[in-house]
Amino acid sequence: MSPHPPAPPTGPVRRDAGWTELSGRYLGRLSLRARVSLLAALAVIITVAVSGVFTYQLVRTQLRETTDQSLALQAQQFSNSTFAQDSTFFRQAVGAYQALGVNMAYAVRGELPITIAEMSPAVPLDDPGVQSDVRLAQAGVNGVLLRDAYSEGVHVRVATVSGTPGVALVLIQPLTSVDASLARLGWLMVGIGLVALVFAVTGGWAIARAGLAPVRRLSEAAGTIARTQELSTRPIEAEGDDEIAQLAASFNAMVSALEQSRRRQRQLVADASHELRTPLTSLRTNISLLLQSRRAPDRELDPADLDALLCDVDAQLAELSQLINDLVALARDEEQPREMAPVDFDAVVAAAVERVRRRDPSRVFKVDLRPWRLTGSAAELERAVVNLLDNAVKFSPSAPADPSGEANAVEVELRAGRLTVSDRGPGIPEHDLPHIFDRFYRSAEARSHAGSGLGLAIVRQAALNHGGDVRAENRPGGGTRMWMYVPGRPG
Repeated sequence: MSPHPPAPPTGPVRRDAGWTELSGRYLGRLSLRARVSLLAALAVIITVAVSGVFTYQLVRTQLRETTDQSLALQAQQFSNSTFAQDSTFFRQAVGAYQALGVNMAYAVRGELPITIAEMSPAVPLDDPGVQSDVRLAQAGVNGVLLRDAYSEGVHVRVATVSGTPGVALVLIQPLTSVDASLARLGWLMVGIGLVALVFAVTGGWAIARAGLAPVRRLSEAAGTIARTQELSTRPIEAEGDDEIAQLAASFNAMVSALEQSRRRQRQLVADASHELRTPLTSLRTNISLLLQSRRAPDRELDPADLDALLCDVDAQLAELSQLINDLVALARDEEQPREMAPVDFDAVVAAAVERVRRRDPSRVFKVDLRPWRLTGSAAELERAVVNLLDNAVKFSPSAPADPSGEANAVEVELRAGRLTVSDRGPGIPEHDLPHIFDRFYRSAEARSHAGSGLGLAIVRQAALNHGGDVRAENRPGGGTRMWMYVPGRPG
C-alpha cells in the first residue's frame, strides 16, 4: 500500500448535476414575477418553434410535391412523344420546354449524351447520382426517377425517365423560386417568433405583476409588521378564488387572529394589574401594621385586633389566590389548544353539582338533567358549570324560607344542550345584564361579595370555545336565570 493517501479530486465530483445546480441557483435569484415572465417566454418560444417547424415542413413538402408532379408529368409526356425518338426533333423541343422553366438533356446508351450548351444551368450529367439514374433509365426502369442536385451553384430538381430502349431522358428544373419562398417563410417565422416573444415577455410580466400584486402587498405588509410590530394593518385585497386569493385571505385571518390575541393579552395584563393592585395594597397595609406592632412594643395590638388583622390578611390572600387562579384559567382557555373528546354533558353537570354541594352541604339543588353528548373539553366545561353554580349560590339567600329549603333552592336544568341555572337572589339591574360576562365586571351589588369578576367571563369563554353562547336574565318574581348552550346531540 502507498504511504500517502490519494489526492482529493480537483474537479467537480458530479458533472451531471452541474447544469442543474447552476440553473437552480440562477433561477432562485430571480423574482417570482421574473420567473413567471421567463416561463411564459419559454412556452411561447417552444410553441412558435414547434408550429414554425411544422408549418415550414408542410409548405416545403407541398411546394416540392407540386414541383415533382409538374416535372414528372412533363418528363413522362416528353418520353412518350415523337420528339424523344430523334435527336433533331429533341433539339427543336428544347426551346418550348425552357419557356416552362425546364432544361433537358438527351442521353443514349454507349454514346455521349446530347447536351444543350445554351441551357443555364446545365443538366448536371456529371453528378454521380444523376449518372446512376441515367443508367437505370437506359436499362428500362419504369417510372420517373427524381433527386436533388446542384448545377453551377444552383439548386435543381432532376427527373430521369426511360424513353425508347437504351435511351434516357434527363430533365431539370431550378428550385430557386422554391428555395426563395422557403427562405422568406423561414425569416417570416423567425420574425413572428421574435414578435411573439416580445409580447410574451411583456404580457407575462404584466400578468405576473397584476396576478402577484396581492403577494407583493402581502410581502410589504409582512415586512411592515416585522419592522414596526404593529398588527393593525389594512387587509390584503385579492379578488377571485384562486390560490393567491386564498393565501391573502389566510394572511388576513392570521393577522386578525394575532391582533386579537395581542389585544386580549394587553387587556388581560391591564385588567390584572388593576385588579391585583387593590388586594396587594390592602395586604401590604395590613402587613405593615403587623410589622409596626412587632417593632414598637408600646404599639402592640390587642389579641382581638391582631386576630382580626390576621383573618383579614388570610381573606386577602385567598382573594388574591382566587384572582390569580381565574386569570390563569382564563388565559389557558383562550390561548392553549384543548384536547377534544366525546363528552357526556349531563354527567359533567352532575359532577359539578356534587362538587359545589360538598362545599355547601346546606344548599338545596333541584336538578333535572337530560342526556346530551358533544365533542369538547370535559375539564373546561366542568369549570364553567361550577362557576355558574357558585355564582347562583353566592347570591341566593343563605337561610331557607322553609324547613325543606325548596323555596330557596338553586334550580339546575339541562334540555337539548341548554343548561339553565336559576337562583332566588336579588336579581341583576337591567343596565348591568349586558356586561356581567365581561372580564372583571362587577355590579355595585356584587362588590359586597367575594370574587374576582372573572368567573362568568370563564363561563362565556368555555361556551364560545365549544361553539355555544351564554345569556343572563331576571326571573319573574325575583332571582336570576343564567343559561349556557353548547351544540351536540341527545345522548
